Amino acid sequence: MTVGDGPQLSIERLMAQLVEQAGQILSAQHRLQRLLDANRTIVSELSLPAVLRQIVESARETAGAQYAALGVIGSDGLLEELIHAGMDDATVAAIGDLPKGRGLLGALIEHPVPIRLPRITDDSRSSGFPAGHPPMTTFLGVPIRNRDRVFGNLYHTNRLDDNDFTAEDEELISALAATASIAIENARLYEESRQRQEWLRASGEISRNLLLSEDTDIDTLRRIAVSVKRLAAADVVSVVLPLLRGESELEVVTAVGIGQEDLTGLRYPPDDSIAW
Repeated sequence: MTVGDGPQLSIERLMAQLVEQAGQILSAQHRLQRLLDANRTIVSELSLPAVLRQIVESARETAGAQYAALGVIGSDGLLEELIHAGMDDATVAAIGDLPKGRGLLGALIEHPVPIRLPRITDDSRSSGFPAGHPPMTTFLGVPIRNRDRVFGNLYHTNRLDDNDFTAEDEELISALAATASIAIENARLYEESRQRQEWLRASGEISRNLLLSEDTDIDTLRRIAVSVKRLAAADVVSVVLPLLRGESELEVVTAVGIGQEDLTGLRYPPDDSIAW
């Protein structure tokens, strides 16, 4: 080595550092752009199922994860729905029943603060994986807060570059979760408004049918039951009337949906019944 090699090496080292930093800056800009694109896509949806699906897909891409899922928390504090991305249908079928929110997933429900782990199985809160479940190592979980309550959680596993999830990943997903909360609220308000309009329209149709009918015939009552079943997303709707011949009984004069043949014509005493 000559004396002149020292400064040359220092310049090369400096250039290498500058190139590395420039690459990191470009990578950060790219990820921020992906986050902005994801935010725009999420808030453009109005259907709640479409919003939830888009949130999962965007979260998976933003975190650079192999698998992602959005767990919706029910009134019992467990997961009532799990929308996932990254698994094919055969893998999902092999797993069987989806998790309800115990173990590590339950920890995020009980304490809704972000969780980052380099290895899931090393955490004492992990309850393991069922047979047929794909291997999962790294983990990132972030809650989705809707006003004063937690709507659900975003789960990510297996970062694609085989590294651990970083603080930057956590910040990006937390920002995405904030946008997701707004999109979920907007979708719910839109759905409530749409359902209210549908109920008003159906009520107007039912009122017209009743006013135009000389008597409340079975066809009119059946049309009412069909409308209610559709609007309420019910499995079955029945119309119950008191018998007009003096008997102290109620009768299912028409039914629509599951078991409608068995229900129609059924009679029962009114005492302690909800219908009475």
